[in-house]
Amino acid sequence: MRLPSDYGKEIVMTTPNETDFRKAMSHFATGVAVVTAKGSEGEQGATISALTSVSLDPLLLLICLNRASATYRAIAEAGVFGLSILGNDHKDVAMLFASRTADKFGSDVIERAADGTAFVRDSLVKMHCELVETFQGGTHALFMARPVSLELDENRAPLLYFQGQLGITL
Repeated sequence: MRLPSDYGKEIVMTTPNETDFRKAMSHFATGVAVVTAKGSEGEQGATISALTSVSLDPLLLLICLNRASATYRAIAEAGVFGLSILGNDHKDVAMLFASRTADKFGSDVIERAADGTAFVRDSLVKMHCELVETFQGGTHALFMARPVSLELDENRAPLLYFQGQLGITL
């Protein structure tokens, strides 16, 4: 077996600061989703990349949102939310829901389930979720939720986020 020339080389690690940590985490390619909920401040929505499956038994997922956001407050109040996993043709939608634009729901990019929950039209996955538990993590909240219904479209590629860029093809 032939070993690489740098085999056994000592790794030199440093204590991360906010800038280094942000840059390091930007190297983790992730999908992009939109979450929506209706609270006392009205209908709210946000673009997220912090989404992961947690368990298959029971079915659980986890999303993270800034606690200062109106979407965080709406989900915390409502106890339910819509989750839309975006396709690679949804870059403009991701930017819309990442903005502070007041009317994110007036456009034709939104469609509604029978119960009124908002989802992004033509998203790869539409999932209605019920809040199970909330955890605090610094500036953010971690919402653990149970999917109660879903719809899949397996015919398109996902929208990816990598090194601060949307729509990257790896």
